[in-house]
Amino acid sequence: MSTGHGNAPLRLTPAVRIAAVLAAAYGFSLVALAIVLATDWALHRGNVGHLHSLAASRGVVYFIVACIAGAALLMTGSVRAWRGARGLPALIPLGLIVAIGCIGEPIDILTGQSLSSDITGVAIICAAALPAVLLILPRKDTA
Repeated sequence: MSTGHGNAPLRLTPAVRIAAVLAAAYGFSLVALAIVLATDWALHRGNVGHLHSLAASRGVVYFIVACIAGAALLMTGSVRAWRGARGLPALIPLGLIVAIGCIGEPIDILTGQSLSSDITGVAIICAAALPAVLLILPRKDTA
């Protein structure tokens, strides 16, 4: 497996194992979110199920597809990291979550959202940032 430093895999450290597990868990939660959204939309339940415009429905479908694509990248990156590669595919969705969260969360705080909403948002950002940082940490080749 090519890792960018010759053909030798990178050392598998406890930090990488933790990052791989966290990235996979984030991937599973994105799949669960996509399933809940698709179910609500198909069964006309909740806020998503009561959308009546074509543009809103397209937005829901786009978000479901984005969740599934993000989950696929997270799982691919997680497996690659566990096998000794850098795990770069997982950094794309993790980085997007952190970037969007770092923009949206201060807006939520400034507009007076509830404390529980603010804490949840910060927890989501931290949950995405931790595996990203752990995957970026320098590692040596095993050879």
